[in-house]
Amino acid sequence: MCRLATGAGPVSVSTLPSLPQAELKALRTLKTRGERERQGLFLAEGDHLTGESIQEGKALRLLVAAGQEQRYARHLDSGIASFTISEKSLAMLCDTRTPQGVMAVCALPPEPGLAALGPRMVALNGVQDPGNVGTILRTMDAAGFTGMLMDTACADAFSPKALRASMGAAFRIPVRVTDDLPQDLGLLEGYVLLAAALDGTPFYQRSPVGPRLCVLIGSEGAGLAPEVAAMATQRLRLPMPGRAESLNAAVAASIIIYDLLREQQAREQTPDR
Repeated sequence: MCRLATGAGPVSVSTLPSLPQAELKALRTLKTRGERERQGLFLAEGDHLTGESIQEGKALRLLVAAGQEQRYARHLDSGIASFTISEKSLAMLCDTRTPQGVMAVCALPPEPGLAALGPRMVALNGVQDPGNVGTILRTMDAAGFTGMLMDTACADAFSPKALRASMGAAFRIPVRVTDDLPQDLGLLEGYVLLAAALDGTPFYQRSPVGPRLCVLIGSEGAGLAPEVAAMATQRLRLPMPGRAESLNAAVAASIIIYDLLREQQAREQTPDR
């Protein structure tokens, strides 16, 4: 793990120390998944994600471009050890073409167990677009879903693009990565497993589901692998009366998640008879 420089608590923004070069060199390698996992760190770029990382207690260090300390004083006043960095060096750390002048260094969360994913889950099988992974996390966060399970073929939920798409949801939704998705799914006792599948039964004619469920979403091109689809309790097809052959993975997941939320709320609002 990268050894981070230490700060002495809150510091006047006019006297922030410069980031040590050795740490800068190590942080520059965090653009790859392997290095993020090796160092146990990831970078949250920009004003919004930095604020989310502070609010959720995930930020270890704050980095601000020299000369922009006052602009981001509200973050720097959080008491988290903060350092200045040249705009050129900050740009080298960032994934965006026009980076904002602040970022947070965060620790990768420990791998959660299945039980920590809660009663309303989404499982991803080979979803390789980080934008889709992040968007699904954002939708889950908004709809009150409790955990994401994904296989190793999926994009990293803590990559820069996935983090931006999640809009901070990655700090709140536990994410478990498994090298044997069917095995993990088989351990979910009492869950209804809903698979999005083009050969499934009509989605809006599905059987009601209980409080424990997991939505299975496959890759953008191939869909669910046969061994994953075989685990499903229900295989469901979203209606597509138009000419499109399929839906974007994040769009399909969002439609399913929100209709399940609608069903849950309707059930909670209906008194027992």
